Amino acid sequence: MKEPPTNIPNVVVNEEAGMEYNWQVWHQTGVRCPEGSIPIRRVTSKHNGTSTSSISERTKGHEYVIGGMKNEQNIYGTQATMNIWRPVIEGFNEFSLGQVWLTSGSYETKDLNSIEAGWQVYPDFYTDSQPRLFIYWTTDAYNTTGGYNLRIGGFVQTSKNIMVEGAVLQPSVFGGDQVDLTIKIWKDTKSKSWWLGVIIGNGVLEPVGYWPASLFTIQTDYAVSVQWGGEITNKNEYGRHTKTEMGSGYFPDSGRGKVAYMSNIQIAITENEFQPMQDLIVGATHPDYYRGKKLNNTFFYYGGPQQLNSKAAHRMLDYTILYFTFGLLLLF
Repeated sequence: MKEPPTNIPNVVVNEEAGMEYNWQVWHQTGVRCPEGSIPIRRVTSKHNGTSTSSISERTKGHEYVIGGMKNEQNIYGTQATMNIWRPVIEGFNEFSLGQVWLTSGSYETKDLNSIEAGWQVYPDFYTDSQPRLFIYWTTDAYNTTGGYNLRIGGFVQTSKNIMVEGAVLQPSVFGGDQVDLTIKIWKDTKSKSWWLGVIIGNGVLEPVGYWPASLFTIQTDYAVSVQWGGEITNKNEYGRHTKTEMGSGYFPDSGRGKVAYMSNIQIAITENEFQPMQDLIVGATHPDYYRGKKLNNTFFYYGGPQQLNSKAAHRMLDYTILYFTFGLLLLF
């Protein structure tokens, strides 16, 4: 356990030692960590998410719907609220997630520095299909440095109330209640560490811990890029594109309450103040399967590959009926 952050811009902080949380599965046990300790998930796997394969192999099969900035500048933090889902994962070693990225460097120069946090469903890694709070970091484009959660040294957890890698008790309900997770990452003005905080349920921020500035090679003072959105992996295990879902599994036109979203998107262009995004752009790497739809500069939908009550689906049904009818006529 280390010292708390010296500054948390534009936020109300949880300072009530007895405040009860009830959104992760372990909260239901009634067990609480004593002062000076943190909750840690017991794991048997030594896998931490790094890989010694080539960059092309590491990025192969990763598909995205991402919101980003039209004009890049120095970034000292970001915040976004996302609804949590339990997407269906077709391949056991595939995953689906919603997250934020703060990055510097590139794959080409093999010096990509990245800080990531959000929710993820990854059966092969977590041995179940529950959505879980996750974090990730790397300084060499996901090669030998960094990794997931607390399975590798680097991230220093300070919260006794939040479990990194902890399962979410209740994800969003299709057409019903939405369960929101707000991720906030900011630069501490004194220590220069990158802090992570979450807001869920009680409306105030809980500082979870930090990535020390000394971990990073080029992202020590600020990040040069920020993104928000969804990601899946497509392993083509059945000789075709995966059916693994992103978000709720439905395209953006399905509407609120039925699709994943990123909302209240903010950035920090100084170490002391967050502001709403002004120049959001949204794109998808594989729009035939996963799509995004911008509503405004602080909100967009994302997801797939299913379409709900779409005109395209009705047209396909009409064409099928027409084809079937035409086939019957040929029989007479």
